[in-house]
Amino acid sequence: MAPVLTPNHGAGRLALELRRARSRRDLSRPELAHKIGRSLTTVQRAEAGRIRPPWPVIRDIAAVCGMDLDTAEDLWRKAGRPGRTRRTEAPLLSLVRTPGDLAAVLRRAWEDDGAPSLRTMEARAERLARTYAPLSRMSAWRIRERKQTLSSLHQLYAYLIACEVAEEDFPAWEQAWRRAGHHEERSPRPAARAGQRRTTSLDRAAALMRQAGLLPCEPFPGRHTPWTARCRSCGKLSRYKFSQVLEGTSCPVCRHPHAVLYAGPEEV
Repeated sequence: MAPVLTPNHGAGRLALELRRARSRRDLSRPELAHKIGRSLTTVQRAEAGRIRPPWPVIRDIAAVCGMDLDTAEDLWRKAGRPGRTRRTEAPLLSLVRTPGDLAAVLRRAWEDDGAPSLRTMEARAERLARTYAPLSRMSAWRIRERKQTLSSLHQLYAYLIACEVAEEDFPAWEQAWRRAGHHEERSPRPAARAGQRRTTSLDRAAALMRQAGLLPCEPFPGRHTPWTARCRSCGKLSRYKFSQVLEGTSCPVCRHPHAVLYAGPEEV
């Protein structure tokens, strides 16, 4: 076990206390990870002292290892976040009302997890993709940077898993997501311009992709923008332009052909 580099302040002091508490309970890191229902990497990161772990992780470790919760929370608050002077301003989850509020707390969840890389986020979500949904790096980046709204509840869960949010907290996140969606539905929409060109709807584009043997993993980005989808033949994620799928293309991994048999009279 590598020594804590900053044992006298910040995240280093918190990490040292976590190690001592685990040692008093005579638990190994794998045993602790199992007891709190999280990955071994999460425990290792919490005890490394390089970043401040999310509070739910500290809370669960403190409960299992018999730490005083008030003391643990005080250490967590003092740990700060090395390398970041400001965190995203976001409301409490219970106060989320608008899509903007939801976008802010989603980014904050990523920051509280130590700002994991897009590759790490994709890998975490992939482990539980059969239960929830996959999360491509592009989708993770768009959600994190508040450039894309969540397309479904399963995508919300996939993002939360990618940020190692405890599954016991999912109901509160779902309520926040539903409140934000309800607010968006009630917001007045500008009237459509006369003669405005029809565009492919999300539902129609997704249906055509499925007809071609592809399962979209993010909202429809546009006709000529690469779209993350899973090949039904090999199960691998790849990027496809919708315009190319309409004309006929193939999976870059297994070379299985993908083509829309009939698009209908609507514009695509």
